[in-house]
Amino acid sequence: MNTLKKLICIILGSLLLGLCACDSGSPDGYSRPQFGFNSSNSGSGDSLTIQNTLSALSVGCYTFSNASDFKFLSFSDRQLKLSSNATAWKLKKATNGFYVYSADDELLLDINNAFIAVGTTVKLWENTGYNTQIWTIKANNNGTYSFLSAVDESYCLGFSNGNAVLQLRKEGDKSQEWYAVATVDNSPKNYLKYTSQGGIIELRLPLDITKVITDARLQQWANDLEKAYYTYEELTGYRPYESIIVKAYEPITQYENVLAYVFDNNNIIYVDSNFLPTDLAKMSKRVNDWNFCLLHEMGHMFDNGRPWNFEAEVMTDIKLPYVLEKNGAGAELSEFGEGSVRYGKDIMLSYKAMGGDLSKEYNVFALAYKFMQIKEIIGWEAFKSTYHKLQTDASQYYNYTKQQKFELFVNTLSSFSGQNVKGYFTAAEWNTIISYLK
Repeated sequence: MNTLKKLICIILGSLLLGLCACDSGSPDGYSRPQFGFNSSNSGSGDSLTIQNTLSALSVGCYTFSNASDFKFLSFSDRQLKLSSNATAWKLKKATNGFYVYSADDELLLDINNAFIAVGTTVKLWENTGYNTQIWTIKANNNGTYSFLSAVDESYCLGFSNGNAVLQLRKEGDKSQEWYAVATVDNSPKNYLKYTSQGGIIELRLPLDITKVITDARLQQWANDLEKAYYTYEELTGYRPYESIIVKAYEPITQYENVLAYVFDNNNIIYVDSNFLPTDLAKMSKRVNDWNFCLLHEMGHMFDNGRPWNFEAEVMTDIKLPYVLEKNGAGAELSEFGEGSVRYGKDIMLSYKAMGGDLSKEYNVFALAYKFMQIKEIIGWEAFKSTYHKLQTDASQYYNYTKQQKFELFVNTLSSFSGQNVKGYFTAAEWNTIISYLK
């Protein structure tokens, strides 16, 4: 009977958190999950059967309590644990399952080192884009759910000696089964959130940012950045993440003179909150400005581990004008004032202004400008075909040096354009580039 009372308390406590879908900005228009609970007494007085009217969970917020001891799935730092206190989790749609996020949307369930094996630790980590962070939420016959690895559904989330690990799924093993209750995320937020129409982009901005730019303009910016994301994917044939977060409500203190940055295998763009108001104030006074800083950092995400990435800063600035041209959009480097904005290919004029003489000294903007001059001759299709070809054959070039990647990029451009792209560089320019990349 004690077990029955404990289970009823867990259910009622979770229900009091609110049976409604989380404000997750879901692109799929999922309605609020409706749960029906039925108890049936087997006659012994100590048996309770809980039935969920849904055959599968939808995008939204939930608490998960373990069927063996009714403790909640929770975490401390990046380590999963079982707790008497309920923790809200967010299910977000992935290609073939769900991402399972902690309440702040920055960390999610992750299989350590992407290693599928019994005993591998399951923890919280940033979104790396690896499919080992995707889970199939399987509905069991007893009203519970199991977290199965989408890579191999014979493996599931379980606990061993208090540690969250991968286990082989055993039907009827209650330690691998979870009761799910829809809830709301009531955790305090110290930022304003804007989610793009398709749910790809989530902007997290300082609470007072609307002093310099309107709420409507910020929502439009989120939608514009989503279009930019799709355009980068179109150009490269590569999609690094299902969605990205722009975290711009905190100052960057760990890196000197850095206004924004990204990490490899991390779906977050970090922007300095001290820099952002000035930049957005300028953007608000321009027509259809998509913001150079964010487009630049987003471009980096499409270069991680790619064979064309001979120099990160140059490569992202080569791709950025394609986004502007395809969408009729504008942008401008932060060094320029609010009265200056470049639309489409004219951004190359800002590259020229910031660059130098490539024959004498290596300069990021000078090399990006050089490639834009070449683009004007051979066209974007040669670039697009080059990216797609190198993406398809990426594994062949894994160990290439920067110089080898540069020469590979130029040679592939030559192949698709039918022209000698190296010939558009002077001998002095070519030697400057090679010397730098060495």
